[in-house]
Amino acid sequence: MKITFRTALITGSSRGIGRATAVKLAQEGVAKIAIHYFTRRDEAEKTLAHVKDAGADGVLVQGDTSDAKRAREVVEEAAGKLGGCDIFVQSVVPTLDHIYEHTLATEVPLEKWQMAYDTQARAFFIGAPAAAKHMSSGGRILALSYTPGGVTGGWQPWVGMGSAKAAVESMCRYFAVALGRHGITVNAVSPGASDETTVIGQTPQAVQDALKEWVSAGWTPMRRRVTPCEVANVCALLCSEEASFVTGQTIAVDGGSSLMNPDFPLALQVPK
Repeated sequence: MKITFRTALITGSSRGIGRATAVKLAQEGVAKIAIHYFTRRDEAEKTLAHVKDAGADGVLVQGDTSDAKRAREVVEEAAGKLGGCDIFVQSVVPTLDHIYEHTLATEVPLEKWQMAYDTQARAFFIGAPAAAKHMSSGGRILALSYTPGGVTGGWQPWVGMGSAKAAVESMCRYFAVALGRHGITVNAVSPGASDETTVIGQTPQAVQDALKEWVSAGWTPMRRRVTPCEVANVCALLCSEEASFVTGQTIAVDGGSSLMNPDFPLALQVPK
């Protein structure tokens, strides 16, 4: 894998998948990386230390990307500090209490739906084009998604994030067409459920235990959850020269869970 780009901004990189992606890009030769955070500067500093240990330089950028003005300013500030922005990765996710309420989709408060939309769809609509203006010779734009939340309706309280992530995936296709002439690729990466400093990790322990049982039973063929590092590996691959002709796609990193058929009992799908 060969990454020739020199600068990158990863929003929401103080922990989890964002942190893992920042470190992986540093390991693969990206020289300067902007670590974005909102409230957890201490965690962002840990990411910065990991990035430096991996051989890259780095800077911190703070801001609430749910605010339209600040979402643009974060990109401009990062590009100014880095001397460009060859790679833009949107990985930011708000804390669970800001976007989630255990109720039917029709009863989710507007402000929680709006927060999901603002931190995901609107932030990407603003951030990706802003970053593209700093990509002088090609570039890579990535968005972390969760495809099942956008194409199903079973996880009722997820209506805000589900619809926002669906919008992000759609924008990736539109932006891929708009920016292809400049050698910029735009893709989404859709991880399966992970409990390592992600939204799932903020749910009650009973939920996390139930999810582990569901995965290990075979509903995920590889019978475990994805790790942030495995998602970061795919992000790095999409930033490489080898993936220079891949654009407008959503890549699932889910151990095969999206291949399972909910219409049939598991025993009929995967006989023991």
